[in-house]
Amino acid sequence: MVTIRKNLVAQSIINSVTSGIGNGRKWITVHETDNEKATSNADAHGRLQANGNSRSASWHYSVDDKEAVQSFNHNIRCWAAGDGSGNGNMNSIHIEICVNSDGDYKKAVQNAADLVKKIMKDENIPLANVVQHNYWSGKNCPSKMRSGKYGYTWAQFKELLKDDITTVSKPVSKPSTTIKNSYFTTNPGKIKVIKGCWQYSGTSFDKKQREQKVDAGPTIYTVEKIEKSKNGTPRLLMKNGTFMTANKKYIEKA
Repeated sequence: MVTIRKNLVAQSIINSVTSGIGNGRKWITVHETDNEKATSNADAHGRLQANGNSRSASWHYSVDDKEAVQSFNHNIRCWAAGDGSGNGNMNSIHIEICVNSDGDYKKAVQNAADLVKKIMKDENIPLANVVQHNYWSGKNCPSKMRSGKYGYTWAQFKELLKDDITTVSKPVSKPSTTIKNSYFTTNPGKIKVIKGCWQYSGTSFDKKQREQKVDAGPTIYTVEKIEKSKNGTPRLLMKNGTFMTANKKYIEKA
């Protein structure tokens, strides 16, 4: 379990860079600092907030490969989501993962996962309500995790948040030829949704893996590749690290 150290800011700082007490604590939002400068670790970001951040920004925790530093209590509505008075700023607990060049990024992500699991338990927040900064404002954050080039994709991070539960899988019958013919068998490249469906953190598509509902509309989504679930059904791995159905009942090539 990651070590959590408190370095809570003064009330004057709460007054200047937050919306004060009243956080609904319904969500957990994951960020990355994007600060690769050496020594820009959790302690440095904690001190930055304690000394009064020059930017109109705030977050609850900074996490690196050694520890998590808490700057604000959970009931404070920090300014980190970029959605004004939306759920991101008003009802979320925010975690910044440090990406300093002299740190171990993978370990920092693992420590962040430990912290998220603790907060989920303490605040009774479901896995589906653990989201990226991108979810609120469209910002490319957490950028390293979203790119998937540095050891963890977002889907893999969400897997770290699950309890180690052994389940017995029921036999799955093969889909009929009619169903098979309704799936993409080659990467469509880009798609749009023609019937509301879900984005998932993994390929099993159970309720625990649901990320967010996607409505039909003109939005174009980029597909990285096709992957298969345990029963062989094709799933689309999206550019943002989530998975979507390959069933042409719900999506079509854009």
